[in-house]
Amino acid sequence: MIARQAALASLAIVVGALSAAAQRCAVPDTTAEWFTRQRAWLRDAKHDWSDDAFRNALLVAASVDAALPLPVQLGVQREGRAQTVSGTAALARLRSLAATRGSTWPVRSVVGAAGVRSVWILAQSDTALQRAVLHRMMESGQGEAFEADVAVLEDRVRLQSGRKQLYGSQLRMVDGRLVPAPIEDSAHVDVRRDAAGLPPLLQAMCTMR
Repeated sequence: MIARQAALASLAIVVGALSAAAQRCAVPDTTAEWFTRQRAWLRDAKHDWSDDAFRNALLVAASVDAALPLPVQLGVQREGRAQTVSGTAALARLRSLAATRGSTWPVRSVVGAAGVRSVWILAQSDTALQRAVLHRMMESGQGEAFEADVAVLEDRVRLQSGRKQLYGSQLRMVDGRLVPAPIEDSAHVDVRRDAAGLPPLLQAMCTMR
């Protein structure tokens, strides 16, 4: 009887530890450096953008509510999955700007952080537009594009062109489990993720699940 009670107590401790671990990975670590970096960039604390009309059109098309904090980028998503968009006019303007060199691209100083996030969402809904948007984001000046979102978009574009991803952000279903699509130099994936302001891959996958 005593042995059985001890075994049950040990089992309870193990279950409690697993439950605590699940709770720890259920939400991002708000004290982590990647989290504070992202929060600082995503905060539209003051009106420091120049084009309200374009910003508002982008937000409506991407269903982004500027009154709510923008969610942090974990850097993991189902491969090929895109959010439904509701505006074709905003997409048409993005296509036009992407095809016109020297045009004013919707960077942070033009449409704010919420506008830049909206561009990222819209780009994911249009495969033909993704590569051009990625290039324009990469060409943006210091602090004008959100590095974490750019990393995820780069992975999508690389996989679509038959290359391996760099950041492990694109997950696919294999034998009933979500696993990263092939990663180039996978041993250093977390080094690249850290440089892009993303959490470690296993932590991000744990939080997503």
